[in-house]
Amino acid sequence: MTSGKSMRAGATGRRTGIRDVAQATGLSITTVSHALRGKGQIAAATRERVRRAAEELGYRPDPVAQGLVTGRTGILGLAVGHMSNRPWTSTYRPYYAAFSAGATMAAVERDYALVVVPGDPASGLWTRVPLDGLIIVDPVREDPLLADCARRGLPVVTDGRPIDPEYDDVPTVESDLERGMTEVLGHLRDAGATRIGLLSGPELDAYTQDSERHYRRWCAAEGQPAVIEIPAAAEDPVEAALRLLSRSERPDAVHGLNETYGQALLTAARQLGLDIPADLMISVMRESDRSEDSGHWHMPLTALSLDAQRLGAASVAMLIDVLGGDPPRNVVVPCTVIVRDSSRRR
Repeated sequence: MTSGKSMRAGATGRRTGIRDVAQATGLSITTVSHALRGKGQIAAATRERVRRAAEELGYRPDPVAQGLVTGRTGILGLAVGHMSNRPWTSTYRPYYAAFSAGATMAAVERDYALVVVPGDPASGLWTRVPLDGLIIVDPVREDPLLADCARRGLPVVTDGRPIDPEYDDVPTVESDLERGMTEVLGHLRDAGATRIGLLSGPELDAYTQDSERHYRRWCAAEGQPAVIEIPAAAEDPVEAALRLLSRSERPDAVHGLNETYGQALLTAARQLGLDIPADLMISVMRESDRSEDSGHWHMPLTALSLDAQRLGAASVAMLIDVLGGDPPRNVVVPCTVIVRDSSRRR
């Protein structure tokens, strides 16, 4: 129970501090500080007593004071490995937006700020932000951001594994693509497909490479040929979809690595007079499993959801844990297959 005197600490216009919480609880400033920061050998009942008093008083940590003590700024950075690639920007924007939303909420909940920084370290712009650590989405081969972080000794977490082996010790957050690809391809097979193709992408990141690898392994296990089409870097994906669907041995189902490719497959199928799903079944990767987001599509597409918001939140949690001294580790986030009209054959 706090005293009337301590309850008036915030009413005078000054910021409520640890001294006020200590006075209200009758504990030392050191004990209160350790209780609020989760440090020291302090009884659970005491920690709860301090927490309740701090909440009642409206206590909030002073970021400037904390920075002076810890040498940290309370700012985390978020960058995308190949964000400068314009086709990638338009194709994967929904995933990036959802990832950023999840990361931002997780950072705020733990009293950190999250800023999006330029993905090109050569510009020198991102080094002007005083970051405690950086999250890199989809690092590319010979990633300049990873190299710059290594030179500066800046803690880093990646969404998707780094391609280069010298960064194998970097903590990562990844989607369970192996299980997800197995489930979505198995669904297409069970729905009646006998020749399943893959509309992949030109990006040199782990998501693209791993998706192709898991697809080839699945095809080998099923005894079917791998049928892969990849758009050129600046090519309209509809052209790649038309090539794939115009082959002499046309696939009767195709998985696209993103929503843009799913739309390209729908457009190409319409131009070729193919019925969906009777002649062609389609599945795509999506950033979430929210079906209401598919209202603008010509047809609701079966989706492999990577749960980008959860991936963003997990990346922030891991980076903060690393900053707190926890050993690096890798986290795998499950995928979900959502079946919709594009693969529902009568």
